[in-house]
Amino acid sequence: MNNFSNSDAELIQATIDNDQESFKIFVERYQKPIFSYLYRFLYQNREAAEDITQSVFLKVYQNLNNIDTSKSIKSWIYRIAHNEAANYLRSVSSKKESIFDDEQWSKMADQKEPEEDISKQYTDIVQTALKKLKPKYREVIVLFYFEEKSYDEIATILDSSTNSVGTQIRRAKHQLKKILDSLAPDLAAIFIVLLSLLSIKRGRTL
Repeated sequence: MNNFSNSDAELIQATIDNDQESFKIFVERYQKPIFSYLYRFLYQNREAAEDITQSVFLKVYQNLNNIDTSKSIKSWIYRIAHNEAANYLRSVSSKKESIFDDEQWSKMADQKEPEEDISKQYTDIVQTALKKLKPKYREVIVLFYFEEKSYDEIATILDSSTNSVGTQIRRAKHQLKKILDSLAPDLAAIFIVLLSLLSIKRGRTL
C-alpha cells in the first residue's frame, strides 16, 4: 500500500497491521489542512500550530485501535486538533502569558480568504477585528469560511449540534460587525455582506 488512492480506513488498518508507510501517507494527506486550521485558530502563531500539529498526529497514532472507521476519520482528526488547541489556549490563559506578538497577524496565509476581495488598506483592520473575537467564535469562522467545513462536520469537531453551530456562526458574525463598527464603520457592512455571500454560496443563509 503506497499510493494516495487508498481510503482513510484502509490506511489506518494497514498502519495497525504494522505498515508504517501507510501512516506516513495518512499524515501527508492531513498534515497541511490540520496545520492550516490550527494556524488560523491560534492567531497565526506558527510555532504553536506546528507543535500542536505534531501532537495531533501523535494522538492519532496512539489511538489507532480506537478509531471508528465507519464514521468520518477526517472529522475525528479535526476533533483531536480542536481539543489540543483548546487545551493549549486554556493553559496559556491560566498562566496569564501573551503568546501572540503583534506582528503575527501581519502576514496572511496563502490560501484564499474573504478579505482578499477587500481593499488592501483595510486588511490590518480586518485582522485586528478577527484577533479580538473570542476563541469559540473565531474557530467557527475559521472552520466554516476558511476551512469550508459543513455544519455537520463542524458539529462533529466541536462535539455539538448543527443548530448550535449555526447559532455560533451568527453570533460570531454579529461580534465581528460590532468590532468592525468601532474600527471602521464603512468596512463593517462590506465585510459582513461578503461573509453572507459566501454563506449563500455554501448553501447556508445566516
